[in-house]
Amino acid sequence: MLYQKEIDDSVLIQFIILYTLLHVDEPVRYKDLVSLVLENCNINFNDFQISLDNLIQTGHVRIFNEGPDVKKYEITPKGIGIEDFLRTMVPIYIKEPIDESIKQLYIDKRRAEAVKANITPLRKNEYTADFELLDEDRIMLMNMSLYAGSRGEAEKLAKYFKAHAGEIYEKIIEIFAPADKEFPDDTDF
Repeated sequence: MLYQKEIDDSVLIQFIILYTLLHVDEPVRYKDLVSLVLENCNINFNDFQISLDNLIQTGHVRIFNEGPDVKKYEITPKGIGIEDFLRTMVPIYIKEPIDESIKQLYIDKRRAEAVKANITPLRKNEYTADFELLDEDRIMLMNMSLYAGSRGEAEKLAKYFKAHAGEIYEKIIEIFAPADKEFPDDTDF
């Protein structure tokens, strides 16, 4: 939801732009950057553009061409260096809608990258199948490695995991925390 009060403080606008660029998945097109910031903050376009230009001049943001008609923006190491400062200077009521918009912008890409399966050789003719499942916020839900013996077996496990990761995750949760049983409070881990 758009924060209704107009933001006209140029320093805060710069912090908002840096925060946005810090949290996108990759360098972002100009139109996407404008959308992420202006659709979530009540900022005058001219103020936004002046702030963005200032960040480019100070070396906090880099602009580059990707193809003849596409300009992309990314945060530089200098901009990344103030990450801790940004965390405290950008209010939560601005961060949350920007984060949600970023998530929506990259939702298909994040879903495609959410399930990972790799094969790792151990010794001659011995392999493991290694699995990861992430949520849409890139939080690790599951990380597991299974001994598979042959490469063919490891490939079968990897293929099956990629096709059924959600079901496998649900079954593992059921096994570890059945709904009809409670664990004693004094369980040590």
